[in-house]
Amino acid sequence: MTGPRPAMMLQRVPTHRELVAARLDFGRLSPLLRTLLTTDGTVTEALAAHFGEEVGIRVLEQGFRAYEGRANRELEVELGTRLMDRGVALFGRGSGVTLAAAFSRIVPAALPLGMQEALLAEREPLGKLMLEHRLETFKEIVDCGACAAAEAPHLGHRCATALNLAADERVVWRTYRVIHRGRPVMSITEYFPETLA
Repeated sequence: MTGPRPAMMLQRVPTHRELVAARLDFGRLSPLLRTLLTTDGTVTEALAAHFGEEVGIRVLEQGFRAYEGRANRELEVELGTRLMDRGVALFGRGSGVTLAAAFSRIVPAALPLGMQEALLAEREPLGKLMLEHRLETFKEIVDCGACAAAEAPHLGHRCATALNLAADERVVWRTYRVIHRGRPVMSITEYFPETLA
């Protein structure tokens, strides 16, 4: 007969707020930016609620490629896996003001067929598609930072252009992965003008 098993010690996982605050001067950010950078909800819905208008997208780039084993630790996929890269600008549908930009790397085969088709249509933000298709997800922030708009990860100068910013104007950004059915299905980097309030 063996004795009782020792209790397993679980390591405390930092909250999204703690992760972001450790990397950025959290107190200097507007309340809106603090919310957007730490939310595990839908940024599109948060922007719509804050600005009082529906949020639309303008697709900057969208295409497919095979995973080559570089530059994407967020997605745990095999070499050759088909990925979709998608860059978008989010804007207020009434005002036309650009509010944010995003770059997503998606594993389409891991998503419901209807959502795959909706992605190809290029009409709706990812957050809205996840809600419409009732995709059960968990979001995990893996990185965040601040930089000149032209130096933004993934988009570079296209971020400055999408947000109507000068190359040296600052953006704050976060990268998170979306986990569905226990596996990462998307890696998303969102960019916000540092002056967004």
